[in-house]
Amino acid sequence: MVSSSCGTYNKPVTDAQKEHSKEIAIRTLTETDRSWCQSVSDLEGFISFLDDEVVWYFCNFPALKGKDAVHSFYKKMFEDKTFSFTWTPERIDVSNSGDMGYTYGTYKVITSGSSKQQQEIIHNFATIWRKNNTGTWKVILEADF
Repeated sequence: MVSSSCGTYNKPVTDAQKEHSKEIAIRTLTETDRSWCQSVSDLEGFISFLDDEVVWYFCNFPALKGKDAVHSFYKKMFEDKTFSFTWTPERIDVSNSGDMGYTYGTYKVITSGSSKQQQEIIHNFATIWRKNNTGTWKVILEADF
């Protein structure tokens, strides 16, 4: 009598494979964060990087809950052509599973007004990202302080 098994055999994942997968996830999150930073001249592009259920914290302000709340908050700022901001991540890392990640660093805001009245303000940020079911990184939590 001969028996056979039609089940699949999953080879154990090696440490080197895990590390390679994590490196790829860090690289894609880094590219996504860079694209997000480059979108700051377009409100809709900027908002497209957010999860629908994002939570956004600013120091001394109530939390913004949901993509629509963040959109409403930034709408007037994006309409002001003298307003701008950029950020520089100090650190980018992902979970071993490659589906959660974070960035933190500093961001610079140029406040509105004439060029002589403009102020440059530097703040800190921490962002938590999650890969959605299509494999796209989305911001699920932002804390600016």
